[in-house]
Amino acid sequence: MASVNFDIPHELGHAEARRRIERGLPKLESKIPGGGQVSSEWVADDRLMLTIIAMGQTVKADMAVADRAITGTVTIPMMLSMMAGPIGEFVKTSAEKMLAKG
Repeated sequence: MASVNFDIPHELGHAEARRRIERGLPKLESKIPGGGQVSSEWVADDRLMLTIIAMGQTVKADMAVADRAITGTVTIPMMLSMMAGPIGEFVKTSAEKMLAKG
């Protein structure tokens, strides 16, 4: 397994950042190149677990939403480890776009 960490600063506060992430999640599946499935679960008020299935592989993302930043780790299976950078960047960029949309 490979993992990619990310940190996204914001000025939205916890509640607004969470609301924007929740609102953007349904659109995430359509952004996966080649198609895929996304499931999400809030395991605490501030922690989101994402499971992304694409090309027969499962990528997991663990994101913590705080008042001034979202931090996370994307865990990538060995079969996709050569694409760890682009996959991690896709998750980070997707979260940034969700935060940017009010």
